[in-house]
Amino acid sequence: MTSTDSYDPEVLIRDLDETATENYVVDFLSSHFRELEDLEKLNSTLAELKENEQSLNEKHIQTQAKTSKVLQQALDSFNVTINELENLQVTRMELEDALADHCSIVVSENPVEGSENETLMKKLVKLQQQVDSLERSKRYLKVLVIADELSTKAKQLIEKSPQKSLVPYTQLAHLARNIKSNSKEAGHAVSHLDKYLQQCVDTLWEDMKSRLTKKFKQTLDALNWPTPIKVPYPPNTTDKFSAFRKAFTELLLLQRPVDVDEVPKPLESKNSKEDNVPLPPLLPMQIMVEPLIVRFRYHFDSKRPTNRIDKPEWYFSHVITTIREHSPFLTGAVQAIVDDAGFEKYHAKNEFIRCLLVAVTRKLNNSVPTLLNSPQIFSHTVFETLQFDQTLRELHMYTPPGQEEWGGCVEVFTGKKEWFKAWLKVEKAFAEARYNEIMHSEDVWEMVDEEFPDDEYKPTKSAAKLINLLELVTSRYKLLPLFHNRIRFLIAIQAELLVSYSKRIDSAVDSFGNLSYSIVRAVPNVATTDITGVEGLKRLCRWLSSAGFISRTIKEWGEDSFFLELWHEVTVRAARNTGNTSAHDVTVRAVHNIGASPLPSPTSSISSTEQGQVTSSKNENGAITVDEGTVFDDPAELFDNICERIQSLIVKNVSREFFNGLKAYIKKNNWSRSDIYNNDLTRQQIAVLNNQSKDNQSKDTTSRSVIELSPELYSPLSDLAHSLTFLSNNLPDRIFKHIYKDVSKELEDYLWDRILMKKHFSEMGGCQFEVDMEKGLFTIGKRWIRKPENYFRRLKDACILLTLPANNSKIESKSDEKSQQRTLSQVISMLSDDELEPIAIPKMLENLGVHHLTPKEAIDVIERRVDS
Repeated sequence: MTSTDSYDPEVLIRDLDETATENYVVDFLSSHFRELEDLEKLNSTLAELKENEQSLNEKHIQTQAKTSKVLQQALDSFNVTINELENLQVTRMELEDALADHCSIVVSENPVEGSENETLMKKLVKLQQQVDSLERSKRYLKVLVIADELSTKAKQLIEKSPQKSLVPYTQLAHLARNIKSNSKEAGHAVSHLDKYLQQCVDTLWEDMKSRLTKKFKQTLDALNWPTPIKVPYPPNTTDKFSAFRKAFTELLLLQRPVDVDEVPKPLESKNSKEDNVPLPPLLPMQIMVEPLIVRFRYHFDSKRPTNRIDKPEWYFSHVITTIREHSPFLTGAVQAIVDDAGFEKYHAKNEFIRCLLVAVTRKLNNSVPTLLNSPQIFSHTVFETLQFDQTLRELHMYTPPGQEEWGGCVEVFTGKKEWFKAWLKVEKAFAEARYNEIMHSEDVWEMVDEEFPDDEYKPTKSAAKLINLLELVTSRYKLLPLFHNRIRFLIAIQAELLVSYSKRIDSAVDSFGNLSYSIVRAVPNVATTDITGVEGLKRLCRWLSSAGFISRTIKEWGEDSFFLELWHEVTVRAARNTGNTSAHDVTVRAVHNIGASPLPSPTSSISSTEQGQVTSSKNENGAITVDEGTVFDDPAELFDNICERIQSLIVKNVSREFFNGLKAYIKKNNWSRSDIYNNDLTRQQIAVLNNQSKDNQSKDTTSRSVIELSPELYSPLSDLAHSLTFLSNNLPDRIFKHIYKDVSKELEDYLWDRILMKKHFSEMGGCQFEVDMEKGLFTIGKRWIRKPENYFRRLKDACILLTLPANNSKIESKSDEKSQQRTLSQVISMLSDDELEPIAIPKMLENLGVHHLTPKEAIDVIERRVDS
């Protein structure tokens, strides 16, 4: 078979049939002739197969005949369909030609309008446009006629029945609204109609208002308005009040917005207190205030003598007087009319005030350009405005109708950034000038003459004047209603003054410290007495009193409700805006362009954990909670640090003066001699004196007179007493006791290091040192301290060890063995006993009366005994 035959379908089918036949024959023979005995069935099997073959041939012939017939029928049907399609194609082409002929007749490419050649379609379109234009004109004219009829009807009814006149007015407003809503789709012509109808509505409203206003003014004239109407009303005014009530109520009928959707509920949508939106002014109240405003302008906007730029209190007082005089009539008769008319949201007196304030705010706005050129008058005007606002709030309980809060007339100055900055600049310049005047005065650090409690700082004149200045600044901005305005005053003025004053004290303390430590060198033009002795203490005490007084005062201010509200606002805004406890961003945003804030933020410099305070936090429900703290915490801490520094200088100054006078005492070398006393005391007598002291009995008069104070201590102790006396007279008791404690520590350490640990002592030398301490150093403080020896506990214990008798022969025998005094040798033996338990040594020292020395310190003291 060739390669082309392999792809012939007939060949493939033939090959497939031959293969299938062979397989079938093999399977058939294998199934029917498995053994030799099966060959006997060969003839019968062949006969059966031939019958089957004949039957299949007959079926094949029949099938072939049927197939030929079906194929012929399909071919005939196909030919008929082909003929029909050809006929339809011819018909379609004929229709397209006919349609093109008709279109050429109706539409021309370049028709001439108005000519005979103009197409039918063009004529039809033109006619339709003319019909539409006529229909619009008809509707336009119809709307105009309806508008004119409604307007005329309303004008006719306004005199007889204002209530009924609102019906055509409302219909006209509805018509105007519908036309306006369709004006964008209707085109240019309807837009003109929309404007015309709105003008008709406004004109009608003004005409109705004018007629009712005329009637209302007639009733006011009958009541002799604006003369205050006093209560009780005269009997002959009953008819006049009835006419006034009717005219007032009729005017209230027009108290509605132009939007007709709000006509049935004229106040509801305007009374959203959540948005703090003011209600619209009442028409009759505006008319009542008109003559009062005319009077105001006559006096304060003309060339009258009462119009003085430097006397804003004159027109403020005039307005307050006017309100006070008319309040009874407003809160009584007028309020009843307003309530009966369904305007319960309005308070007649507040509405009256609001209408009057229009003249006040206009006056302030017109005055600002002139005020900007006169800083003092500008500051005075703003202050008087704040006072005026506060009077309205507190005395007349004024808030604009529909609002919960009122910014006040001062918003004229605070509402514009440039004007507020100008005012702030004026106040800051005044405060700085006054501060410089205070600090350049000759008595800047002189103490005030007033009496103060012993437990409080007595301020210097500069500190007292600074506090007065800060209070004056507070009064300037305390009445401001807005937080961001108040915080800017606090930061830009008060905080800067506090920081400047602290730097002034800090600089003075720096200079004093530098001079005091360089006093061994020659310092030109500086007297030694200015930084030493009482003179030096006087300067330090005045600085300390100044800083301490400022710190205590601003801490008290921080607890005031006004500053607590400021702190609360700062911390809450910080937590709300930043999500954490830092209030620094809030204060920075409040300052804006003022500059870097000198007022430390509530969490600056010291963390809230170190301070033991947290500015703000959020609880589990997300609510902001504010913990302890004030806006003056960090400035107060600044002054507290200065106080601590000055106290440290006082301690060093007092101690150094004592140490300088103690040089002769330090140079004494006779502590180890047995004849240290100038008298003829025997060692037996010394031992008796020791026994008396160790029995916790104070030495009697005889023993104290026998052992005298070392002469070398007279001068330093006198200087020390003089310094301490000065400090006690010029400082609060608690501060003096704190300084006394620190001085005692310095003196104790100095005597311990320079004498106890450097000298050797005999028993008599120890007794002399004990007398020097008890009669000298310890005694000085008894004037102010109940037990001054408790501030020198180490020295007191050392004196016990230094005065121990050397052996038993020096001890006066006693019957009670438990009270027998131990000797120096016994104590040394116990301390050097290696087998002694460690706990026994402190107990033994306690039995001797030594409670505040460690075993090592006790051994060091005992080793200073020459007879140890």
